[in-house]
Amino acid sequence: MHHRLIRPAAAATLAAALSIGLATSAVAAPVDPNPRQPRPFRLSEDASFPAALATSLLRPTANPPLTNNWSCKPSAEHPEPVILIHGTWENAYDNWAGLGPVIADQGYCVFALNYGNTTGLRAFNATGDMVASNQEIAAFVAQVRTATGAEHVALVGHSQGGAQARYYSNLAAPEGEVTKVIMLTPSNHATTLSGITILGDLLGLKQFGFTVLQLLRMPAAVQQASPDAPFYVNLNGNGETRPGIDYTVIASKYDEIVTPYRQAFITAGPGATVDNITLQSVCSKDLSEHLSVNYSKNVAQIILNKLDPENQHAIKCYSQAPLVGSLR
Repeated sequence: MHHRLIRPAAAATLAAALSIGLATSAVAAPVDPNPRQPRPFRLSEDASFPAALATSLLRPTANPPLTNNWSCKPSAEHPEPVILIHGTWENAYDNWAGLGPVIADQGYCVFALNYGNTTGLRAFNATGDMVASNQEIAAFVAQVRTATGAEHVALVGHSQGGAQARYYSNLAAPEGEVTKVIMLTPSNHATTLSGITILGDLLGLKQFGFTVLQLLRMPAAVQQASPDAPFYVNLNGNGETRPGIDYTVIASKYDEIVTPYRQAFITAGPGATVDNITLQSVCSKDLSEHLSVNYSKNVAQIILNKLDPENQHAIKCYSQAPLVGSLR
């Protein structure tokens, strides 16, 4: 689904008729023509992927700013805690140092976990068997619900974290627990890694590469290139959605990891809504690819609209650089 960009000067009548970053519904919420103001980042805060990665190498278990406040109680305005799930070879901090505080600044209780570490390198997580990793995610969701008293949660995941969010919601969560799943460049289906796996097949080297990754105790990297991996058979073998959940996929045509980039998209089944968004259809000046998409101001605006569908704002299009990104 592609969206037209509504500029701040648009007439109120047009704003009321169009919805930015909102799944199709019988009655669309009115759109405030004034874009949300970006959260100001201090110079001491990490607002780009390279900066957050550097910090996480020194402090691999650091919490993203304004997240994991276990005394936080959801408000009536934002009753759902937001749980952030990082991608392969990443950690909570380098993945969410930007979007974590942006979401929390809007009044949400925000939580982020590290999971799936099988190598002992604490900055590089989500390397373990993907089905086993989902059990860690399930335990974390239960911990959040106990601490906050929340009945429902919203999940936001990047890369493997997006697929993990959908796996938990579809196959492990109690019915009705998860209401929203927002996925950024997710590996919802097996990827060719920009054709590397196809080339490996042609050269007869793919299995060798997979063997090396297994020896390095990184099965998740192998599984995301294997459509017959149990994770994907379980996840997609009986429909890609579950009733009562609103799913959002934000993909980038410049993605170099989840390839072809449309592998990120999913199809709605009965009782579910799916909004498959190509980021460049919202803002053509956004060059974010797989690594920097979490540090895009345009992505941040889409996420905030999706978390609060009754409070839609027009999206201001910001230029974003690949590999780096910046929420500053």
